[in-house]
Formats: sequence, C-alpha cells, structure tokens
Amino acid sequence: MIGAGGALAGAVVAGAGVANAADVPAYGNVRYVFCSDVQAGNEITYYDSLGKRDEVVTLTESMEGDRWCRNVDVQFRKESFTWSAISHPDAHYAYAAIYVNGKLVARDEDRSTYGYASAQAM
Repeated sequence: MIGAGGALAGAVVAGAGVANAADVPAYGNVRYVFCSDVQAGNEITYYDSLGKRDEVVTLTESMEGDRWCRNVDVQFRKESFTWSAISHPDAHYAYAAIYVNGKLVARDEDRSTYGYASAQAM
C-alpha cells in the first residue's frame, strides 16, 4: 500500500532508549514498509505495542521493476523507539522503511549479486 505523500511504510519497538533506533512520540502512528524482488518467504522483523514480531510473509503489493511490498501500520500510546528488517536467502533486492506520523524517518536498501539480500531501517 502507498502511504501519505505517495510513500510506502512499516512497524515499532517500545522501551527506553535504543541506540540507532527511530524515535516515536506518544500516540505516534508508524508505518513499516517492506519490499523485495521475491514475493514469498520473506522474513520481516518489527515492533508493535506488544513487542518484537518475527514473521515469514508473502509480500502482496506488486510494484514496478518486479518488486513486491507490504505495509504494517501500528500506533504507540507511549513514547518509543523502533526499527525493522527484511531478509530472504534468494533475494537480490531488499528494502525497509519506517514512517512516523507520515514522515520518512529511516530506510535501508540492499542489492545483492549473489542472493541473500537484507535491509534494516533504524
């Protein structure tokens, strides 16, 4: 799904200060965006109000350039920190991004010639 301003997005980590993690204000809306050139079997990691989530997913939104994406939307009641990641052993492309209240706050992209692409947005 496309987020505010035509951007894509993803999820969140609760807790006291986490080094190299994106800040989320109280009642912040977070969108995690995960993309890969392989549709099924992507491992994603993100945080929501219940804690860390590790899932193996199929990316459902087709994008240009033979890419697949998926968004995860979360709201945090308390001030938090967040990060997210995606990986696949056969992927040559991986992308992770975090939007907080509609603003891009972190992103990472990996291109691999041999496979096993992974990206971490912090």
